[in-house]
Amino acid sequence: MAFASMMRHETRTALVGIQGLSELIRDGGLSEDEIKTCADEIFGAAQKIDALIGQMFDLNRLESGQTAFRTTRIDVNSMVGDVVLRTPAATRQLSIGLEQSSVALYVSGDPDRLRQAMQNLLGFITGTATTGGHISVATAPDEHLVVVSIGSSTLKIAQFDDWLYGRYDRYEERPSAIIGAGLDLAIARTIIELHGGRIEVITTPRGGSEFRLVMPAA
Repeated sequence: MAFASMMRHETRTALVGIQGLSELIRDGGLSEDEIKTCADEIFGAAQKIDALIGQMFDLNRLESGQTAFRTTRIDVNSMVGDVVLRTPAATRQLSIGLEQSSVALYVSGDPDRLRQAMQNLLGFITGTATTGGHISVATAPDEHLVVVSIGSSTLKIAQFDDWLYGRYDRYEERPSAIIGAGLDLAIARTIIELHGGRIEVITTPRGGSEFRLVMPAA
């Protein structure tokens, strides 16, 4: 029921846009540029629905154990640095700071899946951050653990249980800035837990929010 509620909200929003724009094109009277704009928006809405369906099946495979994991030794500093480098932020005038551990950090697991989890987390934070905000990314050892923290100076909400654990019963009651996040956080949480770790969310001293990805060191 929870996933059904989320799917209904996400798909209904996209489909309403598709239907409305299609009617504008059908009824005529639009300029060539306006038709192109409508077509672009229709295409974007269709992509959103396709991505959401893909996320749903991916999460189901992860939670039901249908996804095979390969295990190798992963250089966390290198992986996090590459994920940050490939994250688009200039279009929204976001600044991203990276502070890597001075010591080498290694975990054991599937590099593709761990990269996906980090991309999902960083993508969620950059996608919901206020234009002009600052994103801080850091790696650090903590006894026998490796910690990757991703914080936002402008993301004020630290209650992410619905998105981390896939409970969407209160989906439409959540802040509008978070609507559209899809299942990225739930997928990231599942990947990290399958690697023996966890994801924490804390409020930073200045009122922002920070995700802490905690995994056992190799």
